[in-house]
Amino acid sequence: MVGRPRIGCPNFRFSQDVMTHLIAIAGASFLVTFLAIIALRPLAYAVDLIDRPGGHKTHHGDIPLMGGLAMFLGIVFGLAISGGGFAEINYLLVSATMLIVVGLLDDRFNLSPWIRLVVQFGATLPMMLGAGVLVTSIGSPFGSGEVQLGAAAYPFTALLIMSSINAFNMLDGMDGLAGGVALSAFIFLASVASISGNGLAVSQSSVMIGAVVAFLVFNAPLKFNESIRCFMGDAGSTILGFLVALLCIELTQGPKALVQPVTALWLVAWPLFELLWSTLRRLLAGRSPFRADNQHFHHVLTAAGFGVRSIFGIAIGSSILFAGTGLAAAQAGVPEAVSLVVLAVVGVGTVYLIQHARSFLRYLPPAYRRKIPPLEAESGVGESGTP
Repeated sequence: MVGRPRIGCPNFRFSQDVMTHLIAIAGASFLVTFLAIIALRPLAYAVDLIDRPGGHKTHHGDIPLMGGLAMFLGIVFGLAISGGGFAEINYLLVSATMLIVVGLLDDRFNLSPWIRLVVQFGATLPMMLGAGVLVTSIGSPFGSGEVQLGAAAYPFTALLIMSSINAFNMLDGMDGLAGGVALSAFIFLASVASISGNGLAVSQSSVMIGAVVAFLVFNAPLKFNESIRCFMGDAGSTILGFLVALLCIELTQGPKALVQPVTALWLVAWPLFELLWSTLRRLLAGRSPFRADNQHFHHVLTAAGFGVRSIFGIAIGSSILFAGTGLAAAQAGVPEAVSLVVLAVVGVGTVYLIQHARSFLRYLPPAYRRKIPPLEAESGVGESGTP
C-alpha cells in the first residue's frame, strides 16, 4: 500500500504486565470453552444436535455438534474481561449471535444455503453500519497506486466477510482441520498486530487462540480424545470465518493500519485457495457454487490415500508456510502487486499438487497413510467425517 510498504512502526511493547494480561484472557477463554463443551455435551444429545455417519459422512459414531457454541461463549467471556472489543462489542454480539443461531439451526435441520447467505449478509450490517468496520482500501494490487473503494466499500466488505465465513465452512470436513487453520491464522494475526503496534488486536487474537485451542482438545485427530470427540458444526465454522475476517479488516484499514491487504490474504491462503477452487470447479461443471460436494482439498487427499493426521499436518504446515512467506515479503518491502502475483502462482501450484497428491504417498510412513481400495473404487470422506 502506498505510504506503508511494510509492517513496522510499533507502539506496542510486550512487558511482564502485558504478557500476564494476554495469558489471563487467553486462559479464561480456554477455560470457559473447555467447560462449556463438557457441560453442553448432554444437552446436544437431548436436543439431537448430533452429527451421524451416513452418505458423505464417514466418521465413526454419533458426534455432538456443540463446539461452535462453546467457542462463542468462551470468546464472548474473553472479550468481556479483556477491556476492549471489536470497535463496539455490542454490535459484534448482535452479528455473532445471528451467525451462531442460524448455524445451530442448520446443524439441526439442514437449512437452505440461501437462508444461510441471507443471515450471513444480515450479520455484516451491524458491523458495517454500527461499528464502522469497512474495507475502504485494497492497497495497490495493480502497482498503480492505492485503490480506494468509495461507495463500493459496503458491498465489498459484506462479500469479503461472507467469503471468509464460507471458506472456513468448507474446511470443516475433517477432524481438526478448520480449527487448526483458524488457530494458525489467529496466531499470525496476533504476531502482525504486535509488530504493527495494535495492542487491542493482540488481545482479541489471544482470546480467539484460547477458545480454539480448547476446542482442539476435543477435535484434533489424536488418540487420547477419541472417546470425547466433538465437532464445531456450521455454528463454529461460520463464527471462526467471521472473526478472522474482522481481524484482517481491523489490521489493514484506517489511518493507523500498517499491514498491507495482500499480506492478510497470505495469512488465510489455505481457506482462500479452497474457496476459489471450489467455486471455480463447480461453475465450470455447470453446478451451483453453493451445492456441496466431496471434492474439497481434504476429500481429494483422502481419496489419494493420505490419513487424517497427514492431511491435518499438510493443511497446518501449508498455512504456516504461506503466512510466513507473506509476512517475509511485507517485511522485505516487496510491492503488493508482486506479492499478489506470487500468491496466485502459489495457489495454482497448491491446487495442482493436491490433485496429484497420490504421487507423494510413497514418502509417507505407513501409519500416516489410509487403507484405500483400488483407484477406480475410491471415494472421499464427507463433511465432518474422518476416514
